Amino acid sequence: MDIPQVIANRFRVECEIGRGGMGTVYRATHLGLERTVAVKVLKKDVAADPEVAERFMREARTMARLRHPRAAMIFDAGKLPDGRPFIVMEHVEGATLAEVLARDGRFAPERAVRVAAEICDVLAEAHRLGIVHRDLKPSNIMLNERGVSVLDFGIAKVLANSADTTKTHATTESGLIIGTPRYMSPEQCTGQPVGPASDLYSVGVLLYEMLAGQPPFTDQLQSAVLVKQATTPPPPLVARRAEVPRRLALVVHALLAKSPADRPKTAREARIGLERAIMIPERIGDDARAAPAPFASTLASVNARASLAARAITALTVVAVLGAVMFVWSQASASWRADASTAASLANEIAPRKVTDLAPRRVADPTAQPVSSSQPPAAFAPPSGLTPSGARQVAASLVPRALITEAQALRTDAGTLIAAISEDRYAGKTQLLLFEPRGALGGFRLAGRVQLDKEDFSGAKWTTDVVDADGDGYDEIICTGFDAGNDSFSRRLVLFAPRERESFSMRVGADNRESQALRVKWSANAGGERAHAYRRALRERALADLPQVRS
Repeated sequence: MDIPQVIANRFRVECEIGRGGMGTVYRATHLGLERTVAVKVLKKDVAADPEVAERFMREARTMARLRHPRAAMIFDAGKLPDGRPFIVMEHVEGATLAEVLARDGRFAPERAVRVAAEICDVLAEAHRLGIVHRDLKPSNIMLNERGVSVLDFGIAKVLANSADTTKTHATTESGLIIGTPRYMSPEQCTGQPVGPASDLYSVGVLLYEMLAGQPPFTDQLQSAVLVKQATTPPPPLVARRAEVPRRLALVVHALLAKSPADRPKTAREARIGLERAIMIPERIGDDARAAPAPFASTLASVNARASLAARAITALTVVAVLGAVMFVWSQASASWRADASTAASLANEIAPRKVTDLAPRRVADPTAQPVSSSQPPAAFAPPSGLTPSGARQVAASLVPRALITEAQALRTDAGTLIAAISEDRYAGKTQLLLFEPRGALGGFRLAGRVQLDKEDFSGAKWTTDVVDADGDGYDEIICTGFDAGNDSFSRRLVLFAPRERESFSMRVGADNRESQALRVKWSANAGGERAHAYRRALRERALADLPQVRS
């Protein structure tokens, strides 16, 4: 290695872990905190250009503004004794999306959407700060047990309308192509100004590759790929993989629109469209024909390859099936009329009895609000062994206007309870929604909600964990909020206990920026012996994320 063994008297370099066009990345250890970090050092040949070195340091300032759990955070920056700049950032374990695709091949639609949705979540925060990644590609996406991490905002550009814009050097102004051609937007390929919509185009390419097994455009000549990106419509996704849901194909092609104006307006909008594409069944019948079709121009492109022969075969099949149905109906109609009275009496006997909806028991947390019991019938019955994906489908069907990011099926003494996160992060109104079985009526009903964001802790990202906190064989759910925009506390944890119909919360944060000590604040109802098991569960969950927390 051509760098010092110890950098800035704090970081001991262990080994090289990657190389890029501008620099080399090393794994290192913070000597004081014994934390593994990544150190990116600019190459000597490019560091000799002071303007390029300045752009490298601008990368550090850009990245430092982005604080998101799914984006590699920057911790420090400086210069080596020979003048080369370096950046110290979070070391992310896992495998890159490129490695996973090479190993596993094409992704199932649900898996592909989950990866893309988490990328969109990072982009939503970056775009809010005026930051555009500009080089999203499989090697910059890391996958691990916690989900997705987006790496290397190394050629990110601060948008012109950002409050603290730094004038971009001429080498990054329009006219120079920066990025990877297979994943670049049309405007980026032609050297035009880029914005958030350019990142969304790259997300579309990533999705296309995850689903089809290859990007829309490939060629040995990069110049040929640039021309195709700028001028050629992508091949229909369903032509390369027929089992991709049509709704999902439409969203992917909308992301790949040549004009930025034809793509989703924001990363959040793209995420909602993707998740709904695999969670909401396609409507059939007159209502579907009356409803405006989303991305109609893309749908026409997807359907254009249907042959006249296939349409003729479909029409003949429909006629044959209708004929068979009419024949059976004519043969059986007399028997049905004879048994009509018997059928009516039988129907009366087995008709579900009207049950009174269970009223929520007392909820001590003032942020937990019971809702009206007059809920519409659910479209899903409560199956045994309900998976998180199935729980999300149920929750999304009952509150179709909400963005359900996570859901869990909990075992309770009253049966299956669904707890789902309804995210409205940027409005600071994220909630935990609770769905109870409807008894003999079947399905679920919305029975209550707990406000997760609060006035002094809002805009947080929330995750869920199912635990048996009190050891009674039934489940509780812990919601962990982090990266709130308006609070010095780094975490808020909320445990909901179905048996108690009560939520208990804990907040954890640093005393100050210099100190490593942390402080803990409990909700008013978390004291006493009754809540001892719940306090212990919350503390253990906090320790898993913040080892410095003291009991």
